[in-house]
Parts: sequence; C-alpha cells; structure tokens
Amino acid sequence: MHAQAIEPALSIVTNIDLALATGNMHRIRRLHITINYLYDPYPGLFHIHAYLHNVSCHWQRVHTLELAVRGNHALTRTQPIGSIEQYGQIVHTTRALAQLVPHVKDLRLGGLCPSTLAHVVYATVVREHGARIKRLRSNYALLECNDIALDSLTHLDVGFGSVRECQIPSILATTLVSLSLSSIPLDFEWLPFADPNNPIISFSSLRALSVSYRSVRHNESLLMPARPCTLRFPMIEYLHVMAPSTWYPIIACSEFPLKTRNMHIDGAIALIQQLNIEQLPRIGHLSLNLICDDSHDMNTALDAISDICRRASHTSTVRLEVFNTSDITVTSTCSFITEVDIKAPVAARTVLAIIRTMPKLVRLELAGILCSPQHPIFPLTLPTISHIRTLSIIQHACEPARLHHSNNNYSQDSCVAFVQFLLLHLPYLSVLNTRQISDIPIRTFVRMQVLEYPRFANIELNLK
Repeated sequence: MHAQAIEPALSIVTNIDLALATGNMHRIRRLHITINYLYDPYPGLFHIHAYLHNVSCHWQRVHTLELAVRGNHALTRTQPIGSIEQYGQIVHTTRALAQLVPHVKDLRLGGLCPSTLAHVVYATVVREHGARIKRLRSNYALLECNDIALDSLTHLDVGFGSVRECQIPSILATTLVSLSLSSIPLDFEWLPFADPNNPIISFSSLRALSVSYRSVRHNESLLMPARPCTLRFPMIEYLHVMAPSTWYPIIACSEFPLKTRNMHIDGAIALIQQLNIEQLPRIGHLSLNLICDDSHDMNTALDAISDICRRASHTSTVRLEVFNTSDITVTSTCSFITEVDIKAPVAARTVLAIIRTMPKLVRLELAGILCSPQHPIFPLTLPTISHIRTLSIIQHACEPARLHHSNNNYSQDSCVAFVQFLLLHLPYLSVLNTRQISDIPIRTFVRMQVLEYPRFANIELNLK
C-alpha cells in the first residue's frame, strides 16, 4: 500500500501504485482506495480518477472495490454539501471513477466519521454498480440510496452506527443468502426488503442472518415499527441476534423453520425468560452470551437458560455475566453454562455453589470474595470430593479451565486461604489469575505442594 500527499490535509492510500510499478494492472482483482481529507474529498477523487484513466484498459478484471472516504470528524460531521458546483464535481468524478472498474461485484465501503460529502461519494458508487454487485458491505447507513434497486445482491452487511436514518437501497429479499444489520433501532422498518403488496417478507434463500440492536433509553425499550410486518426465514441455517433491551423484535416478529443449524444470542437474561421457546426452531449448535442483574432472580435465570439449551443438540459457549450488587443465592442446577463472570464480590459459599450447580463450567471470573464477619470464609464444606471432579468435563473443552479471581479491599489472609482451597479442589485448573491478592503465599503454597499435587507444575500463575 502506498500513501501519497496530494495537498495539505489530504492523503491517499491505495494499491494502484504497486500495480503500476510492477506492471500488474491486468492482474488486479481487488482495488483498494482510501482518501483522507480535511475539508473536501474532490481533489483526492480527481487524482484517483486521473491515475486509473491513464491505463483504463487494464482494470477490467477488478471484481472487488474497497473504498474509504475519511473526513475529519470535528469538521465534517455537520458539514453541508456546499455549492451545487461542488456537489456536481463530486458526483461526476465519482461516476467516472466507478466506470473505469465496470465489473465490480463486491463493493466494500468503509472509513471513519463519514461526512455528507462522503455519503454522496458512496451513494454515487452504489448507484453506478448497483445492477451488478453481488456483495455489499458498508460501515454506515447508505444515505441517498433509498431510490436504488440492488436486484442481484446476495450478501449484505451494513452497520448503521448512531444515525437515525437507517437507509439502505431497495433489495430483493428472495435473492439474499447472507444478511447482517448492525446497530439498528428497535423500530427498524424492513421496507427496503418489502413487496408493497404483501405484508409478509420472505427471505426464501437466506442462510445466515445477523441482527444487532443499538442500546436504548428506558422509554424506548418497547418501540415498535410504524408499519410492522411478518418476516419469514424458511432456509435459515445461522442466526445471530444481539439486543441490550428487554425483547428481540427479530424473533418476536419472525417465522423460522422447524430446525436451524447454528444460533447465537447476546443480551439480557430477560429476553430468554420472555421468549416463547416453542417459537424458536430446534437448534443444532447454540451459543449464548447473557447478562443478569439485580432485576433478575438468579435461579429463575438459570432455569430459563436450561429451557432454551434443551432445544439444542449441542451447546458450545454459554456465558453468563452477573451484575448483581447483592449476594447471590444459587440453588438451581444448570448443566449448560460454560463461563461465568461475576461483576460484584460474592461470598465463598456462593462460589462453591456455582461450581456445584454448573458442572460444565470452564471459566470463572470473580470481582472479589466477601471476607467480612458477615461472610466468613471457613469452615468450608463440600458434598463429596467426587462432586468437585464434575469439573473434569473441562478436559474435553477446547480451552483450558480458567479461574479468574480478583479482589480489592478484603482480608488478604482469608482470600489467600480460599485461593489455596480452590487450587486443591479444582483438579483441571490450568490458569490462575489474581489481582491485589498477596502472591508470595500462593506461589509458596504451589511450590511446597507440587510433589503431592504434580498438576500444580502445569498451572499458569498470573499473580498481580
């Protein structure tokens, strides 16, 4: 890649120079162009066009165009289009540039902090290549493109950021094979995919779907589309949904096949609790990343996780982040959870209850152990030594078992004693991370016990 300054505050990064220098223009399949500008992208566009135009006959094999137009965020986020002449120059030059690579089928639009002028460039490129492109990826909403039809598109990946106008071109739902929409609002309208005469949108060829919803304020948590519709995904094989709110519109308003190959869900545990489990397809491979806080009962949450996991033939990562500020009482068994990250200090007995009720746990992260007189560490009792060996399932996992333990302002002696206790009773432990706990007693304990417990020699100690 080559960076060249055209004028102050403007630079271009592209692989055109390398192709010209080596005489391999006719071999280029992927063309990369990044224009960094301060006020106006036109000089960079003009320069790139002149560069390509000099050897225009050699760019016929370019199938992938990566274009990034990057303006200064502080100056361009509210920058107006400018004069009609400036707008016309940008459109004309961008169109001429796009015509020099007429066989683009894969269009990737990137960059940081796009200005109004950058959106004009992107819209012009999409308009010029719209009839041919099979794949379109954009980091931003495609403003000024809602009148463009992409009838041949099979793969779409768009991130909308924080803009309210989640615009994309008109797209045939029936031709899409892969669809990824990031940071969409809860009331996202699916009109670009809709047939005006049919309230049902059928993605009849779609195999992979990824939808992530943006964070919302409390009063927005139940937003609904102004024109709700039913979405059908009869051939879906991979489904990834991420939502920080209390419901998943994409699941609530969709129809799925009886079975799907892969499903991944990120979000609050309330979403799992409120789902109509029977509405979901049978799942071949399931992974979950869920959040639980003071508004959710821990045992009810574990039961909800078990219910959805039972619809899967196989579960891989089932991660639970716990933000409860009060002490947690764990009585329900959940044999599906593989990772737990507790963001608040908990009692030692709670830690043991988690280990006991989650036999597939391979990763445990703790923000601290409560060591006050109200939360005594010892004496500790375990049902049987064989129960602790239920962590032996870890040896079949892809990652080693990990205990992540962090503590701030509690009794050092008690914390050290508890860590030593865990070292003795977690036979498949391979990594121990501690922070703000005296490391010398732990290292001494490991060194003194290694003859009786040879596995201690294989434990990675990251003690800080």
